[in-house]
Amino acid sequence: MSSPSLRSSLACVKCGYDLEGLPVDAKCPECGQDIMATLAVRLDPATEALERSGTLLRTAWGVYLSSAGSVAACAVGAAPIIDAVRARLPVPVWAHGWVGPGIDGARAVLPAVALLGALVGFAGSVFVLPWRRERPIVLARLAGGAGFLIWGAAAVQPASFASALLALAGTAAVVASVTPVLRQLVPHARLFRTARHATQSTRDLLISTAVTAGAGALALALADRRGEAADYAVFAGAVSLASAMLLFVGLCYRMANAFWILRSVRTPPPRLDDVLGGVGDDGATR
Repeated sequence: MSSPSLRSSLACVKCGYDLEGLPVDAKCPECGQDIMATLAVRLDPATEALERSGTLLRTAWGVYLSSAGSVAACAVGAAPIIDAVRARLPVPVWAHGWVGPGIDGARAVLPAVALLGALVGFAGSVFVLPWRRERPIVLARLAGGAGFLIWGAAAVQPASFASALLALAGTAAVVASVTPVLRQLVPHARLFRTARHATQSTRDLLISTAVTAGAGALALALADRRGEAADYAVFAGAVSLASAMLLFVGLCYRMANAFWILRSVRTPPPRLDDVLGGVGDDGATR
């Protein structure tokens, strides 16, 4: 029986050569890669029956913008950390020519970065997500939008640890509200389905948020006390900072997850029938 041929454009997974018209049991004429290997990578049978629509694309864009905005909005917590470090660890004289201006420049743009992230996330949650009455979409629009408003309010305040702790309430709202929509999109991205080591659970993010807020509030409450209480304040501040870093890394992973899903929704894998056509019992394409 003759092997079916590719009936539509399909780029070789190794070199990008267009394999249209070649038998599936042949090799790429450009690099020698098996065409079957390209089919195994390019096709995703698990997504063939899934919806492909503009509404789905808007949902993926909304989740991605919310995730990216949450990462940028984390800059609201970096400014008070820089201020505290500069106050306690002055820049050495020999480094004044380059370290000091660099730190000051970064410190000056952090509030603007945080505000921009809050605006991007708010736009993604409120305006980009499709206007559907499904519960996950409504929750993401209302709670997610409120969370980014809290982030924006913290970004326009003078930099302080108190404003950074306020932003954690927005973090919890955004993480919890976007998760149901993100789960709906999981089947569309094979990379997301298989790269479980790179995913980030909502529970871990919320635990990091709670520990950061609790330890940070304790550190602020003990900061003005002397003696043994001051030691507890330093310890609580260290725990809060470590948890905040874990939270930031988790939000970065979530942004990567959202990007994989957006890429898969924007350029979905070709359907088997589109590539090979219907194949009859005699092996001939229809």
